[in-house]
Amino acid sequence: MKKGIALLITIGFIVILTSLIAYIFTLSNRAFDEVNNVKKRDQSAVLCSDVKKLLDSYASEIEDDKDFSTFLLGTPPFYDDRSGLGLEVEIKPLSDKININSILINKKINKNLVQFLQKICETYNILDPSFFIALVLDSIDQDSVEREALSEISLHEVKYSNGSIYNKTQFEILENYYADVVQDKNIFNVPWNQLIYFGGKNSSIVDCDRMSKEITFLLGLDSENFTGCSDLNSSKEDKEIAMKYNLKKFSKENNYDILVKMYYQVNSIKDRASFIYDMKTKKVSNFEFF
Repeated sequence: MKKGIALLITIGFIVILTSLIAYIFTLSNRAFDEVNNVKKRDQSAVLCSDVKKLLDSYASEIEDDKDFSTFLLGTPPFYDDRSGLGLEVEIKPLSDKININSILINKKINKNLVQFLQKICETYNILDPSFFIALVLDSIDQDSVEREALSEISLHEVKYSNGSIYNKTQFEILENYYADVVQDKNIFNVPWNQLIYFGGKNSSIVDCDRMSKEITFLLGLDSENFTGCSDLNSSKEDKEIAMKYNLKKFSKENNYDILVKMYYQVNSIKDRASFIYDMKTKKVSNFEFF
């Protein structure tokens, strides 16, 4: 009985999502007719705005972790022969990793996240952890004062921006800079995509039900036997780890970042774009083409 109800709810969510997408495309058709001769990125901005409306509508309906799991299933690809419009939306959680920008908030260093980076350096044999961490902190702060010699990349790379690590591209510049200065290529062996993401400067939670085995190990938990948030009450040590890294179950009361990737087609034009969406505030950030 319960399985049947859950299935009906899931089907209902998918029907609602599909209907919303169809409605949004109707709106998009009008917009695209009006800007038929504008650049591709202008069209992308219109479509992103429509997709955000879809996310806002759905996020308002999510009540618990089960609803959120259904949401993460995404929607089937959509294509309309008449208008030549196609869209596929891929949704992935980001808050199952560490938000690297939360290591420094309001000029205050999060010592627990420094320890996390030190553990990464130890695990992957990074030769100069202190310099690497200084690079991260000097990238996120807004001044040009070097924490260590050569640690302020913006003084040596003209196009490098301070104030945050905005995306993967900027982080790769940081990696390459470290490797060149220290002559240490071990930095490239770290599976950063599984461990960190580039969100806003806030005290983000880490979703303990969706963490990878790699990050579970680096946080100090029993990665072989850890199954999710419910295990955090099994020992005093695990409870302390949960507090240190803000490990929590999904809740609409907490900031929770997801990565939204759009693959779309407008007649013969095809492109891809992505942005970060906060499930609590419904704000969008880090929009980029990829």
